Amino acid sequence: MANTPGGGALIVGVENRSGDLLGTELDPEWLRHQIYRRVDVAPDVEVVIERGIRLLVIYVAEAREPVEDTGNKIRWRVGAASVPVDRGEWWTHRQGRAGWDAMARSSELGVEAATAGAVAVAREYLGRRDVSNDVQQDLARAPIADMLRQLGVLTVDGRLTEAGALLFCPSPRPWLTWTRLDVEGGDVLAQHVPQQGLSLLEQIQRVEALLEAANDRVTIPGEFAERALRELPARSAREAILNGIVHRDWNLHEPTTVTWVEEDASLTVVSPGGFVGGITSENVLTQRYSRSPALADAARALGLVDKQGIGVDRMFREMVTLGHRPPLVIEEPGPRVRTRLVGGRPVVPVVRLTSRIQPTARQRDVQVALVVYTLLYHPFATADQLATVLQRTQGEAQEALETTYRCVIDEQPLLTPYKDTWLLSLTARRLLVTARTDQDLLRRLRVLWYQAPEPADAPAVVTAWMATHDRITSGDYAALTGLSAAGARGVLDRLVNDGQLVRGDAAGRNAHYLRPS
Repeated sequence: MANTPGGGALIVGVENRSGDLLGTELDPEWLRHQIYRRVDVAPDVEVVIERGIRLLVIYVAEAREPVEDTGNKIRWRVGAASVPVDRGEWWTHRQGRAGWDAMARSSELGVEAATAGAVAVAREYLGRRDVSNDVQQDLARAPIADMLRQLGVLTVDGRLTEAGALLFCPSPRPWLTWTRLDVEGGDVLAQHVPQQGLSLLEQIQRVEALLEAANDRVTIPGEFAERALRELPARSAREAILNGIVHRDWNLHEPTTVTWVEEDASLTVVSPGGFVGGITSENVLTQRYSRSPALADAARALGLVDKQGIGVDRMFREMVTLGHRPPLVIEEPGPRVRTRLVGGRPVVPVVRLTSRIQPTARQRDVQVALVVYTLLYHPFATADQLATVLQRTQGEAQEALETTYRCVIDEQPLLTPYKDTWLLSLTARRLLVTARTDQDLLRRLRVLWYQAPEPADAPAVVTAWMATHDRITSGDYAALTGLSAAGARGVLDRLVNDGQLVRGDAAGRNAHYLRPS
């Protein structure tokens, strides 16, 4: 229905043949989320009471780009049936409708204008996308016209779309440049500006090759059986570059710039044009919008980028599960969008923790990854705090916390609930520190800085707690830091002596500490 002009509606709780009302108790938000997980469509789900029977109505809006089903096929409604449709036919029918994408418009160029180099690159991308997918392999070997038509970049009259011409035909200017520096603002070690006449696909392939050469492999010894990883997760880096190309403003002629800094293992991609479609740096994880849907769809069909909504999530997840900071994605004057990833040697204790999360599927859950990341650097977490990190509502953040709580490490919970907060469990903390070298590394990186903190860090633990609570007890401090109750009391008493806390009126089990008035 999302692929069908005008969209459509589905009614849940009605017998399909007779039309009898059966009713349903499905939760609308659960159903909406399950649909989104499978096909990247988040429909509106409304509860309707008909003759006293509860039904759900799923309202499906017309999509701006083709939507693949769970079998990676595109279908739409013809009468009462769902029938297959190829990308070229989908875009032909889309033409002329409201919100039309200029990249889907027919150009003056035919199949013969596609360069041999661009076609070879396309076949290479298609061939490696999914070696187990016979359809994909057949497409990689298909005649040029058939391949282009299945990619949605060739119209029924044999003309390339503007997206197709951009990807496959000689370009009058460079669209993607590469610079490699030793340090920020330092010497230029290498620079690549594509020659005139090179197609966008060929430009992308060359920058990918330069990134591959610059992004060194590092080996994690010991329990990981000499596991080799890149300094910067390869898929995260690739996603940052391709997002900077696919979602840029093509009315601006300046190139998308890619800068690699050797010493930091950092990648910065600056893309012409600001955010569009309501996307901001505060919701880039949860909001989806393509400035050029036809180009984005062709890139997905080629396997250049993931399905809409998955790539950015994966970029965040892969960074934090290796102990790196989350990506920075911001809009700058120009306007332009800057994406920055900072890698380096993976933090072995963090990799040890994140690679043991069970069930295994949760190791791929970006929300679980961000919850764990937050607790590596903060003594506790609340749903209100995590709503900002996850870029979701407080209710959704609470759900993410509960999901993470159901995950286990060595058969023990990953999180521990404490009062109105959540803590990284004792099992997880111990797993992070299995040797003296781990402890030294984590302290240097400020991971678990609150675990048995240095005297200079004690006020920061108290300040964090008091930001969301009106008092702190020795039990609170002990739970946050792993100290004994007596040790926690001693730390809080010292802060009283320093004038940073005052004792409350109660004594014994009700003893507590307050901010100075």
